[in-house]
Amino acid sequence: MADTDLGMVAFLGTTADPRLLGEDLANLPEAEQRREPVVVTHTHDRLVTAGSLLTGATLIVGGAMLLYGGGELLFGGGGIVAAVLALIGILLVATHWGWVHVAEYAGVVIDDRHRRTAEVALSESLAAIQPYPRFSVSTTVLNDASTRVQRFRHEPVLVTPRTFTFVRHADLEQTYDADTPAEVIAAAAETMRHQARLQTDRLRGDWEAASSAYAAAVLDADDDQQRLIAQRAAATALSEHINASLLEPPLVE
Repeated sequence: MADTDLGMVAFLGTTADPRLLGEDLANLPEAEQRREPVVVTHTHDRLVTAGSLLTGATLIVGGAMLLYGGGELLFGGGGIVAAVLALIGILLVATHWGWVHVAEYAGVVIDDRHRRTAEVALSESLAAIQPYPRFSVSTTVLNDASTRVQRFRHEPVLVTPRTFTFVRHADLEQTYDADTPAEVIAAAAETMRHQARLQTDRLRGDWEAASSAYAAAVLDADDDQQRLIAQRAAATALSEHINASLLEPPLVE
């Protein structure tokens, strides 16, 4: 069993660290550098604006009704209608600030709902990242017009005993001078990409074999003895998967 495969056991039961959706995102292969877009909503601001407008309108309308009804009662001999208008005006003036508070409360409720939705999306994005090494290939044109083809290894590393992130480093490179035919460079890059894909697929299969055995064996994540039993089961499944892979003929173009 290779050192990389043995190291997979240390990542059983771990989850991706939130930094993989932030400063460590570039350490993943480009195809996996996806992050949930931040949804900017102005609903809260609109509600507060609407509440302010309603507050002003309520104060103006209530004041007008109070002045009219009160004036009719005091100076015009107004009856029940004037009294009702004056009473409604008093209520509107006394409660006009309530619209702002209602709008603010509604805005807070909506913000909390968006926050919970974003947290769920974040958790799902992190849960989809599995801790097995990846390989990717990229080409770079240097200052002297030569072309460098590099294979990068994206390696999982533990941040805490329960969380992991990735580091990225070049583990293989080939440089072709400016006179090298383009088809030669393209063929070399494609060959390297094919090998990178095969290695990534092999390591993904190793991880899936180990993690499936671990998930089937573990009963209580807080029980150290049970975790050790699950890790042994995972390591055994991983070893069997690797041995079975060695018996298969190598994949060729």
